[in-house]
Amino acid sequence: MKGLYQWSEKVIKRATRLWDVRGGQMVRHTVHLLATPRVVEEARRHFNCPILEGMELENQGGAGTEFNHWEKRLLENEAMTGSHTQNRVFSRITLAIMEDSGWYRANYSMAENLQWGRGLGCDFVMKSCKFWIEQHRKMKPMLSPYCDSVRSVPLQLTCRQDQLAVAVCNLQKFPQELPAEYQYFDHIPGVAEENVSSYGGAVEIADYCPFSQEFSWHVGGEYQRSSYCRIQENQPATWRNYGAEQYGSGSVCLYQKSAFVMEQCTKRMTYPDWGSGCYKVSCSAQGLLIWVQNESFPCVRTGQVISVSIRMNSWVYSGQLICPACSDFCSHCPLPHEMPTVNNTKRIFLLSSELMGALVNSHSTPDWLPPLWLGLTSC
Repeated sequence: MKGLYQWSEKVIKRATRLWDVRGGQMVRHTVHLLATPRVVEEARRHFNCPILEGMELENQGGAGTEFNHWEKRLLENEAMTGSHTQNRVFSRITLAIMEDSGWYRANYSMAENLQWGRGLGCDFVMKSCKFWIEQHRKMKPMLSPYCDSVRSVPLQLTCRQDQLAVAVCNLQKFPQELPAEYQYFDHIPGVAEENVSSYGGAVEIADYCPFSQEFSWHVGGEYQRSSYCRIQENQPATWRNYGAEQYGSGSVCLYQKSAFVMEQCTKRMTYPDWGSGCYKVSCSAQGLLIWVQNESFPCVRTGQVISVSIRMNSWVYSGQLICPACSDFCSHCPLPHEMPTVNNTKRIFLLSSELMGALVNSHSTPDWLPPLWLGLTSC
């Protein structure tokens, strides 16, 4: 049978969003939403938005992608979005449309955990990413799942939204100016004003919204390892482990308040790419513990800065890590008044002369990079 098929308005709804763009302007942004009963229920629950009309469909990508997949901007790593970028999962929303089709009965206990957008509310799901970024810019690193740092050298490392991989913001310059509807930045540090309109997220079908993406390291064009924290094979070689990281089944991505410094006698070096790293965490009666090698550091509150100083392989590693929310990883978290008062700094002192000032360096490729040497005198 040949012909043109048109969806029912009971299944696909059209809606218009007021869409914040560059220059303090607001435009009308048209979306199409799949509005079957279970999909509406699951979408509202996932985003914590009781007025959401349904689950938005992809509006870009051409035939085979447009209207055939979930909107990438809202469900980034859901398996039924229009492209695979990282950590694909089948969520309750996809199971809901299968059941609403009438052909399937869904076992929702088999749905995979989708962190992207979970509980972020109506502002996230119904407004532009410019609105979200500007509203949350004062709460860094809480721009998540979006970001606003240009991928450049040295890299500014972040965490994937589920905190299971080190990531890099995919904000980049395009060869031409982006459509006005997708220009989200009024200014970008280090970017000339006349070029700002050409910057956006690397994934077009995410409406050019910039977000943090998992990546991999290469040497001479050959793959070495990925940035996923829970694969032990991603553990960097000892002489390249500049942040005292630990990859493995119990590891997660944590933000670094400062770059780690390695010290040995009168030698001192640091790595230009920093901002996050993979570290082991565990749960205890006192709450969340961060492990750096064999030393544990208790997290008393979300956002707490922990100063780390540990000895490893004849070097002393010093740096600062930011505590995540205990509830992100532990089923039982003490109430604030139940938390012990702790000293989160464990210091190791070096018997050395005064260290020399930092030498500024940079790099131009995403391959392995030399550390910055801050003192070159051997013992």
